[in-house]
Parts: sequence; C-alpha cells; structure tokens
Amino acid sequence: MYRFERQALTELTPGAFVERRTVRFQEVDAAGIVFFATFFTYFHDAYAGFLEATDRPLSRALTHSEWAAPLRHAEADYFRPLRYADIIDIAVVRVHVEASEVTVGYRVARGNEVVAVGQTVHVFVDPATFSRSAVPQELLAAFARLSS
Repeated sequence: MYRFERQALTELTPGAFVERRTVRFQEVDAAGIVFFATFFTYFHDAYAGFLEATDRPLSRALTHSEWAAPLRHAEADYFRPLRYADIIDIAVVRVHVEASEVTVGYRVARGNEVVAVGQTVHVFVDPATFSRSAVPQELLAAFARLSS
C-alpha cells in the first residue's frame, strides 16, 4: 500500500481541487471542536467534488454500475482544532495510482493554516463480482493532474 509523507500533504499542489465550506454546528462535539471522524466526511466530500469537477461524477458511476472503489485504508493527522463557523478549504492535493488502487491525499486549512491532512486508499472492483479491477481509463486522466 502506498502512503504519502505527512509533510507532502501540507502543500497545496498546482492543480489541486479545493472546496470551501463553513464548519456546521452539528460537526462540533461537546468539547466545542470538530469531531475527529468528521474529517473523513470532509475528505470524501472533496473526493466526490473532485470527480464531479472532472466530469466523472461518483453518482453516475454508482447509478450505472460503471465502477466501484471501496476504501481499504483511511488515516488522518490533526494539527489544530476547528470550531463552529470556521471557514475552511478542503483540498485533494495528491493522487498515487497503481493497477487497481488509488491513494488520495487531502489537506484541510483555515486560511493559510493547515489544520489536518489525511489519505484514503480506494480499491477498484467490478461492481457485480467485487473482484479487483483496473482503475478505469476515464479516471486516469483526472488523477494524472495530481499524480505523485
């Protein structure tokens, strides 16, 4: 399994896909900070947004059973807390492609301050059999702009 170095994910790379959002009240825990697992929702939303922006929407792939890419691994490193109403940028900053696997690197920032980084490893499978399959050609061009 490929893994990005944490430091590499703190850099906003050329061609990165960035989504801006405001931390919602329901994302904050009793300590007044964003609940740790919420960052995985941020990562997934950015991944889906990236696919949409490159005209390869996840919804179309799932509706038409074109491909599936369940998670095999997910991790995050947290540097600073986020609070209700913070304005943040969630970015897909790097992608590493292998035959049937893709590692996607994320960066969450409040202004110029990186507050968290993470990565997810997706395994491409045939939706009917769930056996491994190659990364679809249509996605390779989208991933190429962020490939490590």
